[in-house]
This record gives sequence, C-alpha cells and structure tokens, in this order.
Amino acid sequence: MDALDLVLAGRFDDAVKAYQMELATDPNDIGSVDGLSKAYQEKGNFRAAIPLMERVHEHQKRNPDHPGQHLYLAAAFWCLDDRGHAIELAHGLCAAILDGSVSMAPDHAGGATFGLILHYMAVTAGDEANRDYALRYLKKLNAKYDKRPTMFRYPVATVKQLLGELSFEDALDGWRQEWQSINEYMTAEHRFDAALRAATKMEGLQAAYHLAGYNRSIKLQLGVALFHDGAIRRANGDEAGCRTRMQEVFALGYQTESVCWYLARHEVSAK
Repeated sequence: MDALDLVLAGRFDDAVKAYQMELATDPNDIGSVDGLSKAYQEKGNFRAAIPLMERVHEHQKRNPDHPGQHLYLAAAFWCLDDRGHAIELAHGLCAAILDGSVSMAPDHAGGATFGLILHYMAVTAGDEANRDYALRYLKKLNAKYDKRPTMFRYPVATVKQLLGELSFEDALDGWRQEWQSINEYMTAEHRFDAALRAATKMEGLQAAYHLAGYNRSIKLQLGVALFHDGAIRRANGDEAGCRTRMQEVFALGYQTESVCWYLARHEVSAK
C-alpha cells in the first residue's frame, strides 16, 4: 500500500513512515508534505502538523483565490488550546469571502463552512463579538441561498437550522434530495439504490446513519449536521445535548468531515 492508501485505511502511524520515506527522497514534494501533515492531523499530533501545513498554505496561496490551509490551521490551533489564534484564522476566512479576496470554499454553499466553524468556536469560547460576526456572515450567505435556491447545496440546510429557519429534523429531511443526487453520480458498481429505498421508510437521523454506511459523502455530511447541531445546542444552553452530539461525531470515525471530527475528538478527549 502506498502512503495515501494507508491514510485512507486509517493506518496513520504507517502513513507517517511512508510519507517520511517519500520526503527523504524528495524533500520538496508538496504532495508528500501535505500527506504527512494530514497523517499527523489524523493522529492528533498537531504540533508536528502545523509547520507542514504552513508550507502547504504558502504553496496553495500562489492562487490568491484559494483559502489555503487556514481552516485546518484554525482547527489545529484550537486543539492545542490556542483559541484566540484559531478564532482569528476562522474570522479571517469569513472576511476574505465577503471582500472577495478568496472565492474558493470547501463546500457548495459559498463558504458557509467558515462561518459555521467560527460560530462553533465563538460560542464555545464565549466570544460574543465573533459569534455575532459569524451570524451576520451566515445571514448574508442565506440571502444568496434564497435568491438562487438551485445554485447552492450542502451545507445550506445546516445554515438555515442555525438561523432558526429549520429544525434539526427538517434540515436532515432537506438533505434527502442531496443523497439522491450523490447516488445518481455514482458508477453502477457504487450506487446504493436499495439503501435509498430502505431509507425512505426511516426518520431523518435513522436514514442518515443507514446511508452513511454505504457512502462516505453522506457520512461526511452527517458529521457536519451532528457537529453543528451540537454547537446550536450549546448556544441555546443545552450543554449536555452538545456533548452528546460531539460524542456522536467522534463515533463516526475519521471518515467523516475532518475538521468537525478533529474538533469533536478534542472535546471528547478533554472530558
């Protein structure tokens, strides 16, 4: 197995060794630098990952529209309990989307991920100014969603839940069309038609867990939905409900959305 296959298989210690061997041969291979960084992040060794992430960030920012590694660096600094730096990075990503200096985003919702992560961090840190900023940012994106509802997708429903337009259950039900679209893009050998048919008879969360076992994209989306439902619960004073959601995200494992999983893992391990 090559280094990437080891990461995908969850063999992170072996992946670290494999990427180190690659870099011993070619120290400037940015793909191997990025791969080693990811393997360290999956292991939870953020101190080792950060210098590598900064190298990758410098490379990615050759394209000014690219957000670089700031989202992952924000998560790394947060997990090292440097909350101020983490919030600064997340805030900066939101500001860059609004002023147009960054146009690329890790979602299909115009950069909602940046605002959602900033909201979580600000709520958890008790930073009301950045919480309000995150809400204003997401409201601006939501206005775009309402004007062009077919142009934006995941995680629009989670944004609308945070803004009080949808319940968690309604947000999950709103994702059913997304799951159908994912299946339609699959090759014949990877389609999950039978699972989709079975899911139509299930409630939203039960259906999401069922389908997450068949498709990693759905597992990724489920992790995002659960994580930010936890953040919403915390913002509303339901700390026990938030902790439960974080445990659920952590239990999904490394194959769910990585930033949410790192942050949930940090919460669970801090108990």
